[in-house]
Amino acid sequence: MSRHHESDGEAHALRRYVAARAHGRMAPEFARYDPALGGWVAADRAEAAGRCDGKRFMQARRPGLPWCPWLGLDTRIAEDHALQAFFELHAAESHDWQRLFKEVSRNRQKAFREWRRRGREAISRVRQEEDLGPDVKLPSALADEFRTPGKGMRSLPRT
Repeated sequence: MSRHHESDGEAHALRRYVAARAHGRMAPEFARYDPALGGWVAADRAEAAGRCDGKRFMQARRPGLPWCPWLGLDTRIAEDHALQAFFELHAAESHDWQRLFKEVSRNRQKAFREWRRRGREAISRVRQEEDLGPDVKLPSALADEFRTPGKGMRSLPRT
Protein backbone atom coordinates (compact mmCIF):
# COMPACT_ATOMS: atom_id res chain seq x y z
CA MET A 1 0.00 0.00 0.00
CA SER A 2 1.37 3.40 -0.90
CA ARG A 3 1.98 6.08 1.71
CA HIS A 4 -0.74 8.31 0.15
CA HIS A 5 -3.45 5.67 0.59
CA GLU A 6 -2.25 4.95 4.10
CA SER A 7 -2.35 8.62 5.12
CA ASP A 8 -5.77 9.03 3.47
CA GLY A 9 -7.06 6.17 5.61
CA GLU A 10 -5.55 7.79 8.70
CA ALA A 11 -7.07 11.16 7.77
CA HIS A 12 -10.46 9.50 7.38
CA ALA A 13 -10.03 7.76 10.75
CA LEU A 14 -9.10 11.15 12.25
CA ARG A 15 -12.32 12.68 10.93
CA ARG A 16 -14.37 9.78 12.36
CA TYR A 17 -12.53 10.09 15.70
CA VAL A 18 -13.13 13.85 15.99
CA ALA A 19 -16.78 13.44 14.90
CA ALA A 20 -17.33 10.80 17.59
CA ARG A 21 -15.71 13.00 20.24
CA ALA A 22 -17.66 16.09 19.10
CA HIS A 23 -20.98 14.25 19.26
CA GLY A 24 -20.19 12.14 22.34
CA ARG A 25 -20.65 8.84 20.49
CA MET A 26 -18.53 6.08 21.97
CA ALA A 27 -17.90 2.89 20.02
CA PRO A 28 -20.34 0.14 21.03
CA GLU A 29 -18.75 -2.87 22.65
CA PHE A 30 -21.70 -5.09 21.71
CA ALA A 31 -24.02 -5.33 18.70
CA ARG A 32 -27.27 -7.09 17.93
CA TYR A 33 -28.61 -8.16 14.57
CA ASP A 34 -31.78 -6.35 13.55
CA PRO A 35 -33.60 -8.33 10.83
CA ALA A 36 -35.83 -5.35 9.98
CA LEU A 37 -32.76 -3.30 9.09
CA GLY A 38 -30.78 -6.25 7.81
CA GLY A 39 -27.70 -5.22 9.79
CA TRP A 40 -25.98 -4.91 13.13
CA VAL A 41 -26.92 -2.12 15.56
CA ALA A 42 -25.33 -1.04 18.84
CA ALA A 43 -26.30 -2.89 21.99
CA ASP A 44 -25.25 -2.55 25.60
CA ARG A 45 -23.70 -5.12 27.93
CA ALA A 46 -26.96 -5.79 29.80
CA GLU A 47 -28.88 -6.45 26.58
CA ALA A 48 -26.20 -8.79 25.24
CA ALA A 49 -25.42 -10.60 28.53
CA GLY A 50 -25.22 -14.34 27.92
CA ARG A 51 -26.49 -14.06 24.34
CA CYS A 52 -23.33 -13.33 22.32
CA ASP A 53 -23.72 -16.23 19.92
CA GLY A 54 -22.57 -14.41 16.77
CA LYS A 55 -26.00 -14.78 15.18
CA ARG A 56 -28.21 -12.46 17.20
CA PHE A 57 -25.60 -10.75 19.40
CA MET A 58 -21.86 -10.28 19.09
CA GLN A 59 -19.14 -8.72 21.16
CA ALA A 60 -17.18 -6.14 19.15
CA ARG A 61 -14.57 -5.59 21.86
CA ARG A 62 -12.28 -8.57 22.24
CA PRO A 63 -10.42 -9.19 25.49
CA GLY A 64 -6.68 -8.72 25.06
CA LEU A 65 -6.94 -6.60 21.90
CA PRO A 66 -6.38 -2.83 21.90
CA TRP A 67 -9.58 -0.77 22.03
CA CYS A 68 -10.29 2.88 21.33
CA PRO A 69 -13.35 4.18 23.18
CA TRP A 70 -14.25 6.32 20.15
CA LEU A 71 -13.36 4.11 17.14
CA GLY A 72 -13.47 0.63 18.63
CA LEU A 73 -10.93 -1.76 17.15
CA ASP A 74 -9.39 0.98 14.98
CA THR A 75 -6.74 2.38 17.33
CA ARG A 76 -4.64 4.34 14.82
CA ILE A 77 -5.63 7.75 16.19
CA ALA A 78 -5.61 6.75 19.86
CA GLU A 79 -2.07 5.35 19.48
CA ASP A 80 -0.71 8.35 17.55
CA HIS A 81 1.26 10.26 20.20
CA ALA A 82 1.58 13.42 18.11
CA LEU A 83 -2.18 13.68 17.52
CA GLN A 84 -2.96 12.91 21.16
CA ALA A 85 -0.52 15.64 22.25
CA PHE A 86 -2.29 18.06 19.91
CA PHE A 87 -5.67 17.09 21.39
CA GLU A 88 -4.36 17.56 24.94
CA LEU A 89 -3.41 21.12 24.07
CA HIS A 90 -6.33 22.11 21.85
CA ALA A 91 -9.35 20.16 23.07
CA ALA A 92 -9.49 20.83 26.79
CA GLU A 93 -13.26 21.47 26.81
CA SER A 94 -16.13 19.71 25.07
CA HIS A 95 -16.94 22.63 22.76
CA ASP A 96 -13.37 22.50 21.41
CA TRP A 97 -14.22 19.21 19.69
CA GLN A 98 -16.97 20.97 17.70
CA ARG A 99 -14.42 23.49 16.40
CA LEU A 100 -11.97 20.72 15.52
CA PHE A 101 -14.77 18.79 13.79
CA LYS A 102 -15.52 21.76 11.54
CA GLU A 103 -11.83 22.10 10.72
CA VAL A 104 -11.30 18.42 9.91
CA SER A 105 -14.52 18.34 7.86
CA ARG A 106 -13.25 21.13 5.61
CA ASN A 107 -10.02 19.34 4.70
CA ARG A 108 -9.16 16.15 6.58
CA GLN A 109 -5.76 15.66 4.88
CA LYS A 110 -4.64 19.18 5.76
CA ALA A 111 -5.93 18.85 9.32
CA PHE A 112 -4.18 15.49 9.69
CA ARG A 113 -0.82 16.85 8.53
CA GLU A 114 -1.10 20.13 10.47
CA TRP A 115 -2.32 18.62 13.74
CA ARG A 116 0.29 15.89 13.67
CA ARG A 117 3.03 18.49 12.99
CA ARG A 118 1.84 20.67 15.87
CA GLY A 119 1.66 17.65 18.17
CA ARG A 120 5.24 16.69 17.27
CA GLU A 121 6.34 20.26 18.01
CA ALA A 122 4.71 20.09 21.45
CA ILE A 123 6.41 16.76 22.22
CA SER A 124 9.74 18.16 21.01
CA ARG A 125 9.36 21.24 23.22
CA VAL A 126 8.65 19.08 26.27
CA ARG A 127 11.70 16.92 25.54
CA GLN A 128 13.88 20.02 25.13
CA GLU A 129 12.69 21.39 28.47
CA GLU A 130 13.41 18.02 30.13
CA ASP A 131 16.95 18.08 28.73
CA LEU A 132 17.54 21.66 29.95
CA GLY A 133 16.32 20.97 33.46
CA PRO A 134 13.28 21.67 35.61
CA ASP A 135 14.09 25.37 36.16
CA VAL A 136 14.16 26.31 32.46
CA LYS A 137 10.95 27.08 30.57
CA LEU A 138 11.18 27.66 26.82
CA PRO A 139 9.08 30.51 25.43
CA SER A 140 5.86 29.49 23.70
CA ALA A 141 3.66 31.20 21.14
CA LEU A 142 0.75 31.05 23.57
CA ALA A 143 2.74 32.83 26.29
CA ASP A 144 3.72 35.54 23.78
CA GLU A 145 0.07 36.08 22.92
CA PHE A 146 -0.79 36.86 26.55
CA ARG A 147 2.33 38.86 27.32
CA THR A 148 0.80 42.17 26.16
CA PRO A 149 -2.17 43.29 28.28
CA GLY A 150 -5.43 43.38 26.33
CA LYS A 151 -4.28 40.79 23.79
CA GLY A 152 -5.43 37.21 23.47
CA MET A 153 -8.53 35.39 24.59
CA ARG A 154 -9.48 35.88 28.28
CA SER A 155 -6.75 38.45 28.72
CA LEU A 156 -6.62 41.08 31.41
CA PRO A 157 -7.86 44.49 30.26
CA ARG A 158 -5.35 47.29 29.87
CA THR A 159 -5.11 49.56 32.86
